[in-house]
Amino acid sequence: MSDFEKLMHRYGRIYGWAMLLAISAFPVMASIYFGIWPDLAVIWPGVLTMWILMASYVLSEMIAFPPILGPGSLYLTYITGNLQNQKIPCALSAMSVAGIETGTEKANAVSVVAVAVSSITTTIIIALGILLMTPLKPVLNSEFLAPAFNNVVPAIFGALAGMWFLKEVKVSVASILICILGLLVLKIDMQWVLLGGIVLTVLVARGMYQAGIIGKEKETDKEKK
Repeated sequence: MSDFEKLMHRYGRIYGWAMLLAISAFPVMASIYFGIWPDLAVIWPGVLTMWILMASYVLSEMIAFPPILGPGSLYLTYITGNLQNQKIPCALSAMSVAGIETGTEKANAVSVVAVAVSSITTTIIIALGILLMTPLKPVLNSEFLAPAFNNVVPAIFGALAGMWFLKEVKVSVASILICILGLLVLKIDMQWVLLGGIVLTVLVARGMYQAGIIGKEKETDKEKK
């Protein structure tokens, strides 16, 4: 582990725990001040249900996203939130513009900057949105813009996915077919399709590489250099 990664892990853990304490401070202080505490017997079934539902999402994210974001931006992403809608697309776009492959120390540094800038931008936009919410309410609630707001996430990930699919078409086709099979044919929930799709795609890609179906071009280019 490089000095950069050690530094990211150190400060990421510090700020992560600090943010957890800050988030928990208000409900705890409010409960102390008003003398009202949650009834665990009442809320426990709902909490347990949420844990079960979120466990698969968290597990799949922790497998899929660390190789893309790197430690520094991953800590920052989980502190500021909006991972799939904003942070991942920003990091991938920044690495693509810089011409850097994921998983390298340079990619980690670029993704930290991209996630930080996107977080600052989000904060500014939210502040402006609060100030302009009342004047712009008729425009934002108009029927003309409704389809656009309903398809923001597919539009973002569709554009980014196309770029990455073209880098390894054969593996991408296999991954798409696996997910379509899970979602439309087997009717499996999205979180389990995501988790299973990651594992199966890695296995398929490894099998293709061992069979010589993929990876030939890169090895040929290296030999020429």
